[in-house]
Amino acid sequence: MKKMMIYLLLLLLIASIAACGASKSEDDGVVDEEVSEEKNQQIDDKKLTDQAKGNAQSDEEFQKNLSLEMLNNLYEDAKKGKVYKVPNGIYVGKTTRKEVVNRIGEPEEQDDYDHYHGSMGNASYAFRYNQNEILQEARYFGTNVERQTNLGGITEKDLREQLGNPHELRTIDATNETNFIYDLNRYELQFVIGEDGTASHVNLKVK
Repeated sequence: MKKMMIYLLLLLLIASIAACGASKSEDDGVVDEEVSEEKNQQIDDKKLTDQAKGNAQSDEEFQKNLSLEMLNNLYEDAKKGKVYKVPNGIYVGKTTRKEVVNRIGEPEEQDDYDHYHGSMGNASYAFRYNQNEILQEARYFGTNVERQTNLGGITEKDLREQLGNPHELRTIDATNETNFIYDLNRYELQFVIGEDGTASHVNLKVK
């Protein structure tokens, strides 16, 4: 009888130990699964962060490429005396005020210059004429919308890398701006760099 009791107690003890082991294995499995899910979430979060950084960099590079393309196109036009991005072509030293008005309309404002204020992504300009009403100087101010894709994306470094060193540098004390001047034979092309380090506007002049 005693042997039977001892045998039963041993069976109960073994069963209890086995049950505890099974429970611990289940708990360990849950913990391992939670740890795995947490690691997967961290990996996914890192992928999203890396992707966001990549997209931001791509957008910045895209804007820079557009501004450099604008710079080189403007320079090529300036070598011919052509005012950048004006429909039907306007040339310093050649086009009359009447022809300008016929092509783009009357200016919104007048003083020593005829001012055209850009809107909806269109650029702003200012034109100065001589006594015979022949265009002598054209100022290109670029656009305010997405400015980083045009003048707002152009720096001194870009000018030197794309166009070479300027033929002359002038400091504009009144505005703390610097004028980068390129000699284009019959014409003079000036890039006015503002205090923020980017191009404020561009002047194309007849010498």
